Amino acid sequence: MRIKHTIWVVLLVCLSSLTVCAQNIDLADTFQLEEIVVAGVRKPVTEVAVLPAVNIASEEINLHMGHSLMDALSHTEGVQAMDIGVGFSKPMIRGLGFQRVVVSDNGVKQEGQQWGADHGLEIDAFHVDGVVVIKGPASVLYGSDAMGGAIEILPPIIPYQDTLSGEILFQHQSVCSGLSGSAMLAIKHKRVYSQIRYTERHWGDYRVPADSFTYLSMRLPIPDRHLKNTAGMERSGNCLLTFRNKRYEGRLNISDNYQKAGFFSGAHGIPNNSNMQSDGDKWNIDLPYSLVNHLKVSSTNKWTSEKTQMMFVMAYQKNHREEWSKFHTHVIGQQAPAVDPDKELMLDLQTISAKLQFRYTPSDLWEHYAGISTSFQNNEIGGYSFLIPAYRREEYGAYYLVNYKPSDVWAFNASARYDISHIHTEAHGQDVGEVERDYHDYSLAVGAVFSPKDGHEWRGSIGRAYRLPSANELTSNGVHHGAFRHELGDSTLVGEQGWQADLSYSLRKKRVDMSISPFFSYYPHFISLHPTGQWSMLPDAGQIYQYVDAPATFFGGEARVKVKLVRDLHYEFSGEYVHTYDHDSHTATPFSPPATMRNTISWERKRWQAYAECQSVATQTRVCHNEDDTPGYNLLNVGGKVEFPVSPGKISLHVNARNILNTYHLNHLNFYRKIDLPEAGVDIQSTIRFTF
Repeated sequence: MRIKHTIWVVLLVCLSSLTVCAQNIDLADTFQLEEIVVAGVRKPVTEVAVLPAVNIASEEINLHMGHSLMDALSHTEGVQAMDIGVGFSKPMIRGLGFQRVVVSDNGVKQEGQQWGADHGLEIDAFHVDGVVVIKGPASVLYGSDAMGGAIEILPPIIPYQDTLSGEILFQHQSVCSGLSGSAMLAIKHKRVYSQIRYTERHWGDYRVPADSFTYLSMRLPIPDRHLKNTAGMERSGNCLLTFRNKRYEGRLNISDNYQKAGFFSGAHGIPNNSNMQSDGDKWNIDLPYSLVNHLKVSSTNKWTSEKTQMMFVMAYQKNHREEWSKFHTHVIGQQAPAVDPDKELMLDLQTISAKLQFRYTPSDLWEHYAGISTSFQNNEIGGYSFLIPAYRREEYGAYYLVNYKPSDVWAFNASARYDISHIHTEAHGQDVGEVERDYHDYSLAVGAVFSPKDGHEWRGSIGRAYRLPSANELTSNGVHHGAFRHELGDSTLVGEQGWQADLSYSLRKKRVDMSISPFFSYYPHFISLHPTGQWSMLPDAGQIYQYVDAPATFFGGEARVKVKLVRDLHYEFSGEYVHTYDHDSHTATPFSPPATMRNTISWERKRWQAYAECQSVATQTRVCHNEDDTPGYNLLNVGGKVEFPVSPGKISLHVNARNILNTYHLNHLNFYRKIDLPEAGVDIQSTIRFTF
């Protein structure tokens, strides 16, 4: 059966998994016993590992929410937001990003165009209740793509009692005149819990503290300091249905995210004084622009007994992306298509995935996990331009993990995983041939936790991780506008491999909370883009960059200290540093994050909260070929919230002002850095939220 017809099969399987179990229950069973059995359902799978992990509550996410979820998560030491233009960003952990960081949403890995420099996360930030960030290799738990870490978005907390609850919020963002609204309604009735949310966001052209930018040594103006054609919109719908009975819990999640956003004229094609002039409308979305739609349907089923638990997860995802730009030739003699002549690129990725996991707890000392997983992908392409070919990919994995806790002081952990993958890419024109490759590799890890009763805790682990090459690394051959270069794959690449060691220490006392987490990684095979010294024959392409395999070393660490000064006043310091080294080129790897630290004073009392933060970013001089040094900067951010009780709930007001001194600064992790385009100036974000 072709993959594009399988959505109906997946929907039937998801619904039947709930229906079959409902038909076999005894309705006379008491409701209280049922709730006791399923206590702790929000426990993430990461709690069985010994890697450094950070829990981020919804309150903290709401307080630091920017235009995307990554704006909030980037306040966590060791986590960086790789900006991919204006309004969108993707995660980076300890200098590793793209396919090396997994985003897991309600137990399902988000499958989109993770490799793309200009592809963000198609996730509704207002629908996130809590996040766990794993800093370090998580391949055993999440598969090949978690070589650098994982971001696990937790499912919502299900209330104990029958209740009707909801939320309505409105948000305004000054830097782009952005307006957002979101509404959620949830009902808990006996064994059934349902939740639905709808979100809509609109924003205009972004403002920057600059009058001009540089493109290929040309200095071009930014009229009125507005980036022309950076307006956009987003619509998201999420639906959750949960059923519980005795020792069974079933969840059905359906989400759909749609985005449309313009490309800054200076970042797509060849800009000039004419097309940079303002059109008088900061809200319109003109050519060039992108369309993205991500549909996800997942079913999670758990059966729990006194010593065992079985979990089965099945999901279907469809990620559809289009880029539209006035037709321009990339091949000599190329003619405009008869249909949709301005559709430059189309990528349509469909994924079916499944996971079966068993947990066995024979005693308080031992806990065993074993599981198998599989995924099937089919990617179709279209448009008059070419970057990657159509491809099919299959992955099969098996893993085992054991926890041993001989006392309250010591705990030990060991795990192993083996994966097999097959990828088949189709030929395209004369320059891209058919590629069919098989990969297989393993990951393993051992670790220990030492937790004396005086507030100290030590964690350490060492392991081997891997990553299977992606289609773009094997077979890309075209202009990647979001990255300003011609990218060329290498079909002979082997999988990435690396040995990694982590150590963390934390101290929690009444007035002091601190942690430090050094790490070291060595990759005998590390895939990255390197300039070839040859200029592309394609227009607006510049130099050819090719994916190469070379040894690389990463090391660094994070530190955090929070001290209670007096009563409700706190001081917090956090810092991070990553050193990368490519052994072949003798330079840093691309997009190595600069050292960063934050000094924050916060005040909390009952319904009030306020903070002032100084973010300091060091000058980045350790760069890869064709990367420019990026000067350091200091930003001042302030914010706070206040809550008002109203019947039958509460109203909260959040105000978050970023870069209040309107400082001109360049982000080394922003793809617009290459054209000297600065980050946004002062941005005041206000959110009013009513919950009941």
